[in-house]
Amino acid sequence: MEIWAVTNGRMGIPELVDVLLLVEPAIDAFILRETTKTDKEIVEAIRRLKEAGCDEEKIIVHNRPDIAVMTGIRRVQIPGYGLPLGQLKLQYPSLLFGRSVHSLAEAEMAYTHGADWLLYGHLFQTASKQGNVPRGTDELFRMVQAIPIPIYAIGGIRPEHLPLLEKSDLAGIALMSAIFSESTAEEAVAPYRDQLFRGKVESTWRK
Repeated sequence: MEIWAVTNGRMGIPELVDVLLLVEPAIDAFILRETTKTDKEIVEAIRRLKEAGCDEEKIIVHNRPDIAVMTGIRRVQIPGYGLPLGQLKLQYPSLLFGRSVHSLAEAEMAYTHGADWLLYGHLFQTASKQGNVPRGTDELFRMVQAIPIPIYAIGGIRPEHLPLLEKSDLAGIALMSAIFSESTAEEAVAPYRDQLFRGKVESTWRK
């Protein structure tokens, strides 16, 4: 199961780049969700990451395929309110697109329109979604069984949730508050990695 990070737009570019470089070895990808940044700032962040040796295959641009093409990034995460996937796939055939979804019906539509992966949430109570009822895992598990592309979950996921999530064919989890609200992002990822490793060891032992 992969671990993705989703940035929260609260850091300046130098700090953001430093944190992402620090946490990169422990994560499989990160979505640059910097909605308050200018285009120039986002391009600058990607430039700094690449020049520092960051694996560019781990970088996913949020909602800006034009910036992805300009900076040589292959993956783009489109929010639920974003442009139609079919149109984007035609206009940017070299890119891979994920769609954020909030229901099985939305997921099925996104798959039909060519999504390469899906991001579903929010699963559990989280500070970034105060007042919104969590969706839980029932629909997520139905989605994973029904749709044959990678599906990732986001929203209030803690290390103790991983044994439940690993029972499905979920491709991975995405973390925002759990990483970027902590004093040290690198330390925040460690309990998730430890839990996943523990699950693999226990699975091998039972065989």
